[in-house]
Amino acid sequence: MAGRPKGSKNVVKPSGGFEIIKLEKYTEGNAVTRNSSQGWVNWGLKNNYPQLLLNLYNESPTHRAAINFGVQSICAGGIDYEAMGLEGNQIWPNYQYSWDELIRNIAIDYMLYGSFAIQIILNKDRKTYSFWHIGMDKVRCGEYDEDGQITEYYISSDWSAVGTNPPIMLDAFDTREDFKVEYGKPYLYVYRHYDPTMTYYQSPHYAAGIKAIEAEIQFLQYDLKHIVNGFSAAGVLTLPEVETDEQKKAVINNIQSMFQGSEQANTIAIAFRTNVEQTPVEWTPFTDKGSNVNQYADSNLRTQARILSSHQIPDASLCGLPSIGNNGFASEADKLETAFQLYERLTGNYNRQCVIRTLNFMFKMNGIDVEIVQKPLHFNDFGNDEDKSETTEAKESAQNISTNNIEEKVEQ
Repeated sequence: MAGRPKGSKNVVKPSGGFEIIKLEKYTEGNAVTRNSSQGWVNWGLKNNYPQLLLNLYNESPTHRAAINFGVQSICAGGIDYEAMGLEGNQIWPNYQYSWDELIRNIAIDYMLYGSFAIQIILNKDRKTYSFWHIGMDKVRCGEYDEDGQITEYYISSDWSAVGTNPPIMLDAFDTREDFKVEYGKPYLYVYRHYDPTMTYYQSPHYAAGIKAIEAEIQFLQYDLKHIVNGFSAAGVLTLPEVETDEQKKAVINNIQSMFQGSEQANTIAIAFRTNVEQTPVEWTPFTDKGSNVNQYADSNLRTQARILSSHQIPDASLCGLPSIGNNGFASEADKLETAFQLYERLTGNYNRQCVIRTLNFMFKMNGIDVEIVQKPLHFNDFGNDEDKSETTEAKESAQNISTNNIEEKVEQ
């Protein structure tokens, strides 16, 4: 083969060797806020932080179970209307659903986002109010006024497309007695409590566990892709020679996009041949594919424990998950009840009171002077009263039969 003519522009061939590619994904951190020129304050850098939290709820089974358990703890066994002496319209915050449903709706938002929103409208009688749950993901704060108060909120059904779903401004509901409410005008009440990390929006109570939640999601992706593809990138990929560094970079970018993240789980090293006599494209694994099984299984258990810790849940069984580690309890029921009572004292009662105190205030707005009474929730009570009575009768009957048999034998 003839060489290049003298004076031609010779292409500099790239050197051989290895380049290490770190296959990492960006992990979302805490909520970030910045002022918007439109009047509202963005929730998150791209104004989509609630959707990111909702994605975590939908994709992490441990996190979802923990959230659902927290919601059930707040709702307890439901409102005891009979004990409160309520009837008729008193058990309805609006014409569509009961106070129990309102509690569950706002409890979900409180557990997911750390706050909740209720729309308040004065009824035709000019004496009572209707209360409607508004999804917290639909709400954005207005800016603080000169007194450091938020006096308006904005609502949109889709904040990713405000052009087609323009936000509606609502005045903030003021709990002061001298606040004048206009008939037919909706107001928005947003529950917020002190948080040292808060500016306009609450951080969720599980904020410290977000990375663990994302890690569990990545483990699930790894399992799925490992089963579907069978090719788990964890070694050296040797490729044919390329002409320029630009071509080499393009190949690297293509391969990186193919194997980045949990979809292929590890890092890969790419080696380029420097001549045609070298070995063609081949894959050399660093370790056996099966060797990662125990490693990821242990990591997944640690991740699950961290998620539950961020929710302050002492035992996974409370969420319907297998227990992590051994315990010295005599029965599963004893362990569940002890764990539940511990959760109630550390976290559950506080969360419940945050919701119930707000609704007690709204009861008073409608002239209802009693406070909310909820039916208790126990984890060592798996049957109703009828089942208990039947079981008790059966036990007493069995004891009587046994006693009679003993007496007969003694007489004989």
